Amino acid sequence: MGSNNSVQVYQAATLALKHRLEGHTDVVSGVKFAHTNSSMLYSSSLDGTIRCCDLRVGNKKPALILKGSEGDQFCSLDVNCDDTVVCGGCQKRMPDTNLVLWDSRTGQIVHTYPDSHSDDITQVKFHPSMPHKMATGSTDGLISIFDIRQSDEDDAVENVLNTESSVSRIGWYGPNSDKLYCVTHVETLQLWDTDEADQIGNFEDIKDYSGKELDHHAPVATIKHMKDKEVATETDDVTRKSNTLGAVDYLVDCFWDAQQQKLLLAGGLHSGRLNVYKVKRKKKTLKPLYSLGDGHLSTIRCLHWQDKTQSLVTGGEDGLLCLWKPGVDLDKETEDLSLSSQPVSRKASSSVRTRLRLHTKKPY
Repeated sequence: MGSNNSVQVYQAATLALKHRLEGHTDVVSGVKFAHTNSSMLYSSSLDGTIRCCDLRVGNKKPALILKGSEGDQFCSLDVNCDDTVVCGGCQKRMPDTNLVLWDSRTGQIVHTYPDSHSDDITQVKFHPSMPHKMATGSTDGLISIFDIRQSDEDDAVENVLNTESSVSRIGWYGPNSDKLYCVTHVETLQLWDTDEADQIGNFEDIKDYSGKELDHHAPVATIKHMKDKEVATETDDVTRKSNTLGAVDYLVDCFWDAQQQKLLLAGGLHSGRLNVYKVKRKKKTLKPLYSLGDGHLSTIRCLHWQDKTQSLVTGGEDGLLCLWKPGVDLDKETEDLSLSSQPVSRKASSSVRTRLRLHTKKPY
């Protein structure tokens, strides 16, 4: 998402620019690819619209423009797993804070839920395999679980989880995707059982955690945008010794590694380093995995985990996208480290990466 209200699409393996989409007139707040057709891309904006573009025709007229009530400003977006329903979450607007759901085939509004949240709806997350199940998070501190087959809002709400903190990120995780993680704006992590509405994990002092010494890895490639020109930088295939994998300044997000069946938490330093931990719920511990440096120059704001390739893409305030393939392989005998434990010294094995060169691409 560009600072000029545009959406830029990159090739996942190389970070080569493929498309630049324009049309929004205010800040772009979210993007989401369709599940069944990777050419269809949805984007939400504070301009009050959600646009669906077909990447096969580029920056021409969008396939669909979705609108809610007058004055709605969309700050979150998701599409359900069978691509039949699109949902946009709005900023607070008296007297309501709307959740708007559309039929993606007709563009018609099917439901509006105005009462479940009383402040900005920062997150909308459909269940990965149940098209009717949806979770939303808000700065009002609540996470709501919906059955969107119900038109009446009271009937649609299955559970309400009170985090007692402003919700920054949520996501489904677990082998059956029956649990939710929540990253708050005060840099804490909560884990929830959505069926029982029980909190099953709470990590409050992550920022003060001191971990252990590991090797860190440079990104495969980075790309920076300056005045609509792409400046590509190439990173040697090297592994350098990092500083202690310790306290972080902020949390970025969690992601579920389906191949390894583990939940990972990413936190960053304002210098641009990213530390990644394995979340051990039953032992109430975090296990440091790796520290990623020599990529970003400042705060990292978002990430995307590609499970098939076991790679991570991060975006930061420095205008960089970084593609990471750390290849860390820790011994199974490594003990878990609690948040209050002292750091221990242990090295991770080095990884092998391909040296990539990026080339300037024109917009589609």
